[in-house]
Amino acid sequence: MDRWIGKTAVVTGASAGIGRAIAKLLAENGLTVVAVARREERLKELAASISNSKGGKIVPFTADITKEDQAVAAVRHADSLGGVSVLVNNAGAIQLTQTINGEMDKWRHMFELNVFSLGPLLREGVKSMKNHKIDGHIINVSSISAHGLPMDGGKHIYNATKHAVRVITEGVRAELTAIGSKIKITMISPGVVDTEIFEAGLNPIDVSKMRTLPMLKSEDIALACQHILSTPPNVQVPTYFLKFRLSYYLQ
Repeated sequence: MDRWIGKTAVVTGASAGIGRAIAKLLAENGLTVVAVARREERLKELAASISNSKGGKIVPFTADITKEDQAVAAVRHADSLGGVSVLVNNAGAIQLTQTINGEMDKWRHMFELNVFSLGPLLREGVKSMKNHKIDGHIINVSSISAHGLPMDGGKHIYNATKHAVRVITEGVRAELTAIGSKIKITMISPGVVDTEIFEAGLNPIDVSKMRTLPMLKSEDIALACQHILSTPPNVQVPTYFLKFRLSYYLQ
């Protein structure tokens, strides 16, 4: 991780959960992290919590990344700090909805945040890396849901957004390879993680069901990011899977 000391990262959805854990760990490893989210107070609290000897810090940036101009502004702010070296697209949402009900407000919310926001973030992130001649790393935080179909109803639209993230990630890799770029991209696919995403998108009954399951912690995903960023330039990690070790739960 030492090669990233003093470099600039962008982390979306940084006010809580996985995004907060990733932003904190990167800052503790010496990066300047532009932490992007809508909740300004949460970002300020995160910034105040960082204390380390490697010079890393959190730079709060309040934005709604479903608005293209705000997503662009966040990345360009990081660009002004020396260029984007690491881009972590983490922000996401889940809402249960029966496909045949056509609840388009829920469809739009998930696609706008989970999928469409990636467009300007990826565009501006890659542009910054190219302009500053940085062999950077992009990490898209997705889900195990990107690799299969749900076993029960209500999750198919959410799964569809995560399948889209998977295909988009592969598209970016193919296009970067075609132009001979050394920029790397990885998709992280965790199983169930204990975060606020459930309270934000599910009803109390569904939340209580989720809480009965063994879950990964946000810090587990942050450590996965650290592992990915620690790989040498000649190593490509296309997809990083994380699942809860059931045997540990049963001990």
